[in-house]
Amino acid sequence: MKRRDFLRLSATTSGLLLCGGVRMAMAQQAFNGPYWLLVEASGGWDPTSFCDPKGFGLGVNGDINNYDQNDIQQVGNIRYAPPPDSFANDNTLFSNDDFFQAHYQRLVVVNGINYGTNSHSVGRTASWTGSRALNYPSIAPLIASEQAPDLSLPFVASQSRESSKTNGLVPRTLVSGGDLNAIREIAFPNRTSVSQTNQYHSNSMRGLIDSASASRRQRQLSEQRLQRLTQALSEHDASRNRDVVSLRDFVDGLSATSSPNSYVNSRSQARNLFNQAQTAFAGFESGAAATAQIGIGGFDTHDDHDARHYPRLMDYLAAVDNIIADAQARGIADNLVIVMGSDFARTNKYNNDNGKDHWSHTSMMVWAGPGIMNGNRVVGATDNLQRSMRIDPQTLALDNNGVELTPEYMHQALRRLAGIDQNPSVTQNFPFAQQALPIFV
Repeated sequence: MKRRDFLRLSATTSGLLLCGGVRMAMAQQAFNGPYWLLVEASGGWDPTSFCDPKGFGLGVNGDINNYDQNDIQQVGNIRYAPPPDSFANDNTLFSNDDFFQAHYQRLVVVNGINYGTNSHSVGRTASWTGSRALNYPSIAPLIASEQAPDLSLPFVASQSRESSKTNGLVPRTLVSGGDLNAIREIAFPNRTSVSQTNQYHSNSMRGLIDSASASRRQRQLSEQRLQRLTQALSEHDASRNRDVVSLRDFVDGLSATSSPNSYVNSRSQARNLFNQAQTAFAGFESGAAATAQIGIGGFDTHDDHDARHYPRLMDYLAAVDNIIADAQARGIADNLVIVMGSDFARTNKYNNDNGKDHWSHTSMMVWAGPGIMNGNRVVGATDNLQRSMRIDPQTLALDNNGVELTPEYMHQALRRLAGIDQNPSVTQNFPFAQQALPIFV
């Protein structure tokens, strides 16, 4: 095993390891993006309620949606659903119109991805790793491992589950509650409390301690006769200093977060998702993190689908809308990729409880800064029964003799967008048989 791979697999959250009694680390490299933010709608969203509209008369019983086909909207090349009839006159909710009108120019909608499962755990795995059966990492830690493995917090996530698997490539740093307090303690060990600036030692005393520590280390280096251990000690010191600086910048960024607009602030789930993104952005801006995965649940609507699903979907889209606005205000939007997805879709009919059950033919959406990909595009489609339609692998036009989109195709395209699809460590360790379709060009 190569030394770099051994260090990567053995890394802790701070990027350090214990080896022969000496803490060593890889030299941290600057990361200039693009940053990747994965936004999960946990439970299985309903694309026909936003980016893959159908309307009355379609679906297995002709009742796939409670809105008229004539009310379907379009901006640029993207068609989107109106609110269900029960919300048609409700001006208190965020709407599909608000989202797509604002963001269509940088948005790629991919419809008709057949996940081939109705299982939540398998669907989450397929959605974010690209494989239903193989033990592959999520796309976010995979990108981080290829492009920025030596950062203090290369991959941050709001929760630990199938959708954020790392396969040991990089640490998964959970960024909520006590996890953030632990990071604060690491960044500022001299503080008596994570919520205060009171210190165990005065600044003058801390200076003496640091000076004594530096002198001790210099003596250790001068006495060391083995070049490899001298280099290891030097690498450790340099990396630790960089880690401390980036972690402190990250913690300071947490206290300098902005507020969402009044609508998102008034909706608990939308506010929750926005706050998760704030933590990710603090990581990006500090240089501590390269990729992140966040999400909210509540999309598994087996009863009262319209009444429950549409408001949660609007919470999700309103939060993403605010997340994009905040990224623009921070100056990182042009260097950002946002991937939106879910476990699978909802059925092409309502059940006896006015709910919708699990359906494998679903959609994903990707938003990115200019120059990263061409937006205002829709790739793939479903038929009137919400079943995936085949596309030509070169032109992406609908073609009965073409290929059916799968999570593997989607993730090959995401890997290409990230520029890692040809990396030997990716193609050898986590290969896909499918070719990379030009979904994000």
